Amino acid sequence: MKAEKILTCVDLGPDTEVITTYASHFAKAKKASINLLYVIDYLTTPPAYLAPYIEEEKKTAEKKLEALKNKLAVSDIETSAGVVVGRLNESIETVMKKIKADMLVLGFRSHALRRSSSEKLIKGLQVHMLVVKGEKTEAAKTGTINIKKILCPVDFSEISGNALKTAKALGNIFNATLDVLHIFPSYKIRKVGAPDDRDRAMKEMLENAKGRLDRFLGDAGIAEPGTIDNGEPYKKIVSFSRENDTDLIVMGARGLGLIKGMLIGSVTDAVLKSSPCPILVIH
Repeated sequence: MKAEKILTCVDLGPDTEVITTYASHFAKAKKASINLLYVIDYLTTPPAYLAPYIEEEKKTAEKKLEALKNKLAVSDIETSAGVVVGRLNESIETVMKKIKADMLVLGFRSHALRRSSSEKLIKGLQVHMLVVKGEKTEAAKTGTINIKKILCPVDFSEISGNALKTAKALGNIFNATLDVLHIFPSYKIRKVGAPDDRDRAMKEMLENAKGRLDRFLGDAGIAEPGTIDNGEPYKKIVSFSRENDTDLIVMGARGLGLIKGMLIGSVTDAVLKSSPCPILVIH
């Protein structure tokens, strides 16, 4: 995965240090630069009477970004920073194109009744994204991040093949072990009638999945065997990551889902909401 310019979006809230810490960890590993971005989010052009307040917020944000920039500079990471006023998605996309960023780092929040800003960004922007979230990140500080276990769920689609190549490359960079997981949905088993038929169908599906997974891994130059399971894909992915103390999940933005052409697959969407560790979403 190419990552020479990392755009890091922060809201200067409690999660900012964790987000910038992960951004710097990847920047060091990839020898990349970081561009810190704070967006003063307005859906429409703000009225003139708000101009003094916006200017004050901008000055405050610039001071905080400068402090972050200086902190990253100590780690010899080339860093720039900026504040933009405008619509969140459009502002980030504009900056991303302007600086030619090839990776986006951001935090994650989810709301029960509506899509959060982070969810809109993840669904709308076509760029590799490191989504920093989960209990694994709670105590993260500079020098404490240690990515030693990477999980890559695959569904044999082209984009999951790209995710696997990225996961393999990151495993080499971070000297981490790589777990490859394939889940075939349990609804396929339930469609079969009699119990004996279901057992036979399960065995056939497992054998078929094993053969496909072996070929998939072989094409990626991976000799170690993967893991096959059945059930609700996102639940199995999340439980596997917890049980195996995964530090990073690498997965495609969409795969062979029931609804083709979605900007982000339902499985990836669900994993993002439940994962105990950061997720690198590959577009």
